[in-house]
Amino acid sequence: MSYLRCEGREVYLSYSANVHPAETVDELLECLRRHVGPISRAAFGAGPAAANLRLGMSQADELLGYPVLPSTSTLSDDALKAPPTPACERLLDALDAWGLDVVSINAFPIRDFHASRVKEQVYSPPWTDGGRALYSLKIAKILSHIMTRRVPERVCAAISVPTGVFKAQYGDGEEIREQCAHFLTECVRELFRLENLTGRTVQLGLEPEPLTTGETCGEFIAYYKLILENAAAKYPRQLGIKRAQAEEIVRRFLTVNLDLCHQAAEFEDPVWALKQLKSAGIAVSGLHLAAALRLREPAANTVALAQLRALDEPRYLHQVIAKARDGSLVRFADLPDLWDVRRMRGRTLRDFEELRCHFHMPLFTDLGAQSALGTTREVVGPAARFAVKEGLTNNLVVETYTWNVLAELAARGNAGAQSLLGQAGAVDVQAGIVKELLWAREQLQTAD
Repeated sequence: MSYLRCEGREVYLSYSANVHPAETVDELLECLRRHVGPISRAAFGAGPAAANLRLGMSQADELLGYPVLPSTSTLSDDALKAPPTPACERLLDALDAWGLDVVSINAFPIRDFHASRVKEQVYSPPWTDGGRALYSLKIAKILSHIMTRRVPERVCAAISVPTGVFKAQYGDGEEIREQCAHFLTECVRELFRLENLTGRTVQLGLEPEPLTTGETCGEFIAYYKLILENAAAKYPRQLGIKRAQAEEIVRRFLTVNLDLCHQAAEFEDPVWALKQLKSAGIAVSGLHLAAALRLREPAANTVALAQLRALDEPRYLHQVIAKARDGSLVRFADLPDLWDVRRMRGRTLRDFEELRCHFHMPLFTDLGAQSALGTTREVVGPAARFAVKEGLTNNLVVETYTWNVLAELAARGNAGAQSLLGQAGAVDVQAGIVKELLWAREQLQTAD
């Protein structure tokens, strides 16, 4: 079973199915049959297993049976109360057959996540667009169906979503943050209505990521306060409630889904970040167990630098944050920017003591403490155990969505990918995910 005991509490350990290509319901069902079910059984044996599905726009429309143009951020009462469609029943039957308990849904990438080029499209539509609110609500409705059918006693679950916009495209001005706050509070209001109609609470788990709105812990807390202010200004009029009740609704439905790769890439200690979020009264609905790449002294370690450069690939964004010798941080939107004279703005690699790259690496990857190129996996176990011990969350998800690009690079003889995976040639992605889950389980059951 993937229900584990950690720090005296029961936790759910799963992996994000966004690693598997699936954009239609048929492809999703095949994904459960070929990957999610077998991987869960290989890692945890027979019995119920926690699952973190990834649902996109096409699947949401197909599962609910009512495509709606994203010109509004609401659904009718009839749509919210509607029983499962035949397509949704097929999904529920498949979950039953494999004993999969959907504890959370990854609704961050809702366009094709395995297109030949994803890059900044992973944030589309942004939270300045009502389409993001609408599809988040649709996916929440699907999750309410799953909760009702699979685990009737569960009345609360979460979907992870972007925090706002990609700063390199939209900037980080006050007007942009205000627009995001507007649509986030629109969505939260509709989730409150969904709860009243169905008896199921679906939370939004905002997921900070390098170069997105609220990327650091401090920025996120300030952004969250802006969202609270937006709700307090309109909920009393819209819902006939007091300002204090408006804040309570936002805090209940709007949470954080903390990705440990992202926080490590920001040079932030995730345990410190979790303490700050707790002090700010922001609930944690999930923790992504993931590791970033790190490279010490990039100018001096030319072999390691060449390995990092070889990982530049066309599908996903790999933001880089460089720590200068004066302690300041310099952000680059993608790996190629490190070799772009214009992006460097007069700096050279000699000005940096360490680079952190948003490239999700397999959790078991260990190149040794003395290696210049390595990962930030050392923060994963302690952060996960702290979150569980403090009762912040019991939803732990391994999220190495880069397996396929790593496997493709390794198969082409890419030395960087081969060294990080510890092998050359063909890579067994399913076996790798199982190995990650076993590594994560061992970390959760290790005493500090």
